[in-house]
Amino acid sequence: MFLLGHSCWSYIFSKLTGRRVKVNLPAYMALLAGVLPDFDIYFKPLIQHHTYTHSLIILLPICVVLVIRFKGLGTAFSAGILSHLMADSIVGTIPPLYPLSNFQIGISLGIPSPADTALEVGALGLVLVLAYLNGDYKLVAKSHRESVYLVIPLVSIVTLTLLFAGDNNVSLAAFAFSRKALTLITIGHAALTGFLSLGVLQGVRAVISYPQQPGPTSGAVIDEHETSGHALQGNTSP
Repeated sequence: MFLLGHSCWSYIFSKLTGRRVKVNLPAYMALLAGVLPDFDIYFKPLIQHHTYTHSLIILLPICVVLVIRFKGLGTAFSAGILSHLMADSIVGTIPPLYPLSNFQIGISLGIPSPADTALEVGALGLVLVLAYLNGDYKLVAKSHRESVYLVIPLVSIVTLTLLFAGDNNVSLAAFAFSRKALTLITIGHAALTGFLSLGVLQGVRAVISYPQQPGPTSGAVIDEHETSGHALQGNTSP
């Protein structure tokens, strides 16, 4: 699956899991969690893509540590990380036992494919609805200091895409519009990066306008004129 789907499904699973365990994972972390397994691209050729960071015997212990250390927040973040493996196993395969075995498991619906396009574009639509319902849309629509942290998933998505294309000698412009399914995903990527960029600008605007105010310490969207009562306790347990 492309990064559009990974970031969006991660947001969905992280936010819904957070609701169940009564924590509010920051939007930038919810988007970032599902992209992390593809960080192996940063370390090529030391680490081959789609190996260690896509293995259950590697990621599950990491998620267990996150849950033990950060309780509810760790649970929500871990849900986002594991959503990456679920998504990849639907459109392709994953090596759940790597490096002990190269055994692959997955449904392999195809990428690119109509199924993958539906999953990725559909996930973006669900994110927009969920962000409106939980108030995260304010990170883009209004000036909030927390919005500046959206630069983290934004830079990750852009740089990983460029590096992957470069490593595989792929012309992004030609590939992006080579078929209808990919054109829709390209538009989705553009929309997501556009929203994140606007959010970052809102964050920069807030930092410049209210330099005396401390930054937020939680995932709650904090109004610039409210400085108390909205902090999220990071170790809140169910």
